[in-house]
Amino acid sequence: MARKPHPADIHDAKQIARAVGFVVYLRKNPRDVYREDAATIPAARIAEAAMNAAHGANGRRAIVYAITPEGAQYFVPDTMQ
Repeated sequence: MARKPHPADIHDAKQIARAVGFVVYLRKNPRDVYREDAATIPAARIAEAAMNAAHGANGRRAIVYAITPEGAQYFVPDTMQ
């Protein structure tokens, strides 16, 4: 039986669905910060893979955030495509 989703996860999914853009972000250390904008989740995943290949090190991976019309950012989990 599938687990019932947490109310916060439901809220985040609704906010991600109404996003106006996405940001791919990777911080290797305080000086090396990489950021790229994307219009859709698939485009963000492509940018994430390229960023991980070019700059990923020490186990750090790029993170995708959804940007809402109000400017709020929500983490986009790997399970969302």
